[in-house]
Amino acid sequence: MLTRHRLRTLSLIALSLAGSGLRAETAAAEPEATVIPPACGLKLIAKIPMPQMSGTWDHLTADGATARLFLSAQEDHTVDVIDLRTNRPIHSIHGFFNRPQGEYYVPDLNKLVVTNGRDGTCKLLDGETYKLLDSIQLSMGADMIDYDPATKVLYVESGGTDSKRGPGTLTLIDAVADHKTGTIVTGFRAAAMAMEHGGPRLYVAIPASNAVDIVDRTKQAIVGHFAVGGRPASMALDEAGHRLFVATRTFAGDPTPARLVVLDADSGQHIAELESTDATENMFYDALHHRIYTSSLEGAIEVYRQIDPDHYVVAGRIAASPHAGTSQFIPELHRFCVALAPHGQQVSQVWIFDTGP
Repeated sequence: MLTRHRLRTLSLIALSLAGSGLRAETAAAEPEATVIPPACGLKLIAKIPMPQMSGTWDHLTADGATARLFLSAQEDHTVDVIDLRTNRPIHSIHGFFNRPQGEYYVPDLNKLVVTNGRDGTCKLLDGETYKLLDSIQLSMGADMIDYDPATKVLYVESGGTDSKRGPGTLTLIDAVADHKTGTIVTGFRAAAMAMEHGGPRLYVAIPASNAVDIVDRTKQAIVGHFAVGGRPASMALDEAGHRLFVATRTFAGDPTPARLVVLDADSGQHIAELESTDATENMFYDALHHRIYTSSLEGAIEVYRQIDPDHYVVAGRIAASPHAGTSQFIPELHRFCVALAPHGQQVSQVWIFDTGP
């Protein structure tokens, strides 16, 4: 008898053979010499060329059960799919998107959710067939997505008065029925979100106020703020250790250097600060290895080691290329994936790191 997982695997094989439109010649290339400090704990196992990609990548998401990585190609208006078992591109989803930005794969519902910055829509697709299930109109600049598996509610960010896109909002979407259930007004544009699953808090980074808003998901309201001391750009959460990690970035008129700030996730107290590459876009906490992974538009991949919840060290920096800010950590596969935009004579690539057992 075929299990659901087996059926999904067979479906993926059929898609890769019949409908991907991507040739096997674009499969994983051998990694070139890339200096990786041993203390990083990362092993570069593949550099996957994506020659069809012509612009910049935005967010990534993954389905750990079938080892698929999804990548938003903004200017190409596509979502590309990579099989992380073979490190090969297997499909390109197109026809539904207008500058795709945020993505979230909902494993318990087998849905791929994609936001579109240019027309402000949120598209929900079948995770196996990639057929469009529904389209929900939000506001311009629709971007980041997070998901509460207990309530099956998506939190989708859009707008922002500081980006001249109307009031910033978090739209709550019932991921089962595909309809809006509420909104939370942030006013300014949000830059990152981090959700706790043992409690009701959703942390939302607000660059224009140099702060992190604390959203109570039960009350569907902002109930507090953490001052960061800089413009927050990305976040990650160590829920067990009650630590919130916030990367700040520079901006015009403020000479404050970029930092990685460690906050007490309950009180907002500043615990530690470390050097950080400017323009950090994505950050992830590896609970198994007590590491923090970041990627930045400056072209650096950085790894920090957590000695204990109060002490941290820089484990190392890996040089990539400009606009290598988009990444995804997949803990169940022990993979950290970084998407590099085309640069000079180099075609777009996706770097795959093994994070260790």
